[in-house]
Amino acid sequence: MSGYHGATEQRPFEAALAALPKSEARTKILLARLNRVAGIPQKADVLDIGAAQGLFVISCARLGHRVVGVEPWVEARATAERVAESVGVTINLIDGVAERLPFEDSSFDIVRANSVVEHVADAAAMFREVYRVLRTAGVFWFFTASSMCPSQGEIRGFPAFGWYPNPFKLRIMNWAKMHRPDLIGYTQYPAVHWFTPWKARRMLHNAGFSKVFDRWDLRLPSEGGSLYALTLSMIRLGTATKFLADVFLPDCSYAAIKGGINLPRASEQELRQ
Repeated sequence: MSGYHGATEQRPFEAALAALPKSEARTKILLARLNRVAGIPQKADVLDIGAAQGLFVISCARLGHRVVGVEPWVEARATAERVAESVGVTINLIDGVAERLPFEDSSFDIVRANSVVEHVADAAAMFREVYRVLRTAGVFWFFTASSMCPSQGEIRGFPAFGWYPNPFKLRIMNWAKMHRPDLIGYTQYPAVHWFTPWKARRMLHNAGFSKVFDRWDLRLPSEGGSLYALTLSMIRLGTATKFLADVFLPDCSYAAIKGGINLPRASEQELRQ
């Protein structure tokens, strides 16, 4: 079942359980990246939006963080409970949607949304809600669909779909939902928001976030060998090199800080390397 390729929220128990080790490894990498730009408390309060089968929630809990997940699909929450029980972890997953988070202001140090923003009805409302529930100096990380790269994983059968004008993308996604759901993994919420670096930064700043880091800023040279580190340093040379890299790599991710933080000098220097 590890070869499952349907909508994430519909992943069955066996596939979710098989994916847990990889999720735990990715969680450690992500938290290390966020710690580099924001500083992560030893026992952080973490929110996972669109938690699906709870793999990130379980991974964070096993690392000692206080974590809650929001997932509107009841079957996914049930699967998450089974996965957590099978590895001896107690988790907290609740019903809810990204545009109306059921939490008080300033509740979390970290908010994560993996492959969620592109599927919500109102992305701007989601960003405002994330800003509201984050504490000052908290960090919001999201991974989403990119309009920069022609390759993408949101729909099959449409070459270079990432480059289609957004109105065409929306019409095609709505058509696929009604007539060819197999092309979009049978999800009821196909990708309707696609991002460029300038769109992401504009929307995040409009929501109130003070600093925004792209995936190239976040990656650590230590994550790969010498060739990886050299390639990363070349991509970071400027806007043009980042642009070219974004064209070749599908999807995109960003981390945004909610005001009131000063980066350590070492991190500022690393960001220029």
